Amino acid sequence: MNRRGNIIISLMFVLLVSFSGLALLTHSLLHIKIIGARRSKWQVSGGLEQALLLQLHRYWQQLANSDMNQFSAPENDFFNTVNFPDTDERGFQVKNHFSKQSQTPGNGFLKVRIFNSLAASRENSRLTYCGQASVDLLKGDIPLSEFALLVNKEIAATPAAYLAGKGVEWSGPLIPLARKPAIEGDCRRLLAETLKLGGQFPDWRQIREKFNLEPSDAPIPPGIYLALAAGFVEAIFIEGDLQKLEFTTASDRQSIVFRQDNRSFELSYQPGQESMLWSGKEAVSGYGFAEKIIIHGNIWAIEQSGNAAFTADSRIQVLASGKMVVSSGLECETLGLQKTKFANLLLMTSGKDFFSGDEINADIIMAAGADSTIEAHLLAAGKLIHGDGLLKLSGSLIVGDIQNSGRLQIRALAGQFDFPACLSLKNFQCLQNFRVNFITEGTDE
Repeated sequence: MNRRGNIIISLMFVLLVSFSGLALLTHSLLHIKIIGARRSKWQVSGGLEQALLLQLHRYWQQLANSDMNQFSAPENDFFNTVNFPDTDERGFQVKNHFSKQSQTPGNGFLKVRIFNSLAASRENSRLTYCGQASVDLLKGDIPLSEFALLVNKEIAATPAAYLAGKGVEWSGPLIPLARKPAIEGDCRRLLAETLKLGGQFPDWRQIREKFNLEPSDAPIPPGIYLALAAGFVEAIFIEGDLQKLEFTTASDRQSIVFRQDNRSFELSYQPGQESMLWSGKEAVSGYGFAEKIIIHGNIWAIEQSGNAAFTADSRIQVLASGKMVVSSGLECETLGLQKTKFANLLLMTSGKDFFSGDEINADIIMAAGADSTIEAHLLAAGKLIHGDGLLKLSGSLIVGDIQNSGRLQIRALAGQFDFPACLSLKNFQCLQNFRVNFITEGTDE
């Protein structure tokens, strides 16, 4: 009996081991199938992602290389599946779906945001990858504040190739515009508007009347003049070249020093408040200041003194009829944990004499030295000239041309400063602010 029992126990043990082996083998085969399925899904997922990214890259390239002025209504004539057909490569399909949202700022200016929703899929797979890109179509009389990077010059190369050849490195969600857009408007009109003179263009008799000088058609003597209103300084007008224009801060006050013919005048104020102090003979203590400076001539040195050039609330506009030389870095004060700093200064050159209308050199020359940072918006009728070394520019750049033998890094910011309303691109169409809003990891519906 014991012998028979041992045999039965042995047989049961063998059967148990056999069943365990079969279960282990079945589990192993199932695990291999699961791994294979996961590997196949990973491969499909990777292929879908690559197909979607490739189509987004192609979309960006075609936008950057296309001129919207060739179309009567680009939002319909350009953004469609004829110009951007669906693709099928290596078994991966990518479909485009366009939609738009109109924004009407007014004054002959229209902005249309174009959305392209892309979906990547593969036959016999329920897995899809989705993404969306948006771009702003600007139409009509476009304010210059809409542009972060614009070169007013006819070029043969693409904008990206032109900028690379000039040693320009740019970042931001923009499409660089370098085609020959005609900036319409005249800085002489800006002078007349700022000083509230009659007519579109100023003349010397009006200037003399504005500053309470003897009536005449002769130019006024070189010097610094304050355009006054009730408790307010509308602008500071300088006749003749400035040797130096110096910016600094003290506590929460903005300070500006003017040096002309070995004489210095200092202005300080709190932006937006009636707080002005002035070292000249004019009794303007406690006045407000519109932060506008106009020079009928050149500025041979624009510099920062101290740790910061501008307070966070300053919005200073400087217009010169001639050249400007930026001879030091220009940076705004940093407030606590603030990471993003906005340019507080607009430098403009007109290219024409304010009164005769004669063409003159209107270059902005960067002579701040290597590894300098300039936080300013630059609007030059002439060229931006930079020598050797690295220059970091934080702000808009709108110039006639770029001459650069070093590195010019631009963190272009549009919409951060109110450019003069009398200057704009008239009856023009272009694209700005390309963004990829999201890319999903994929859905398996």
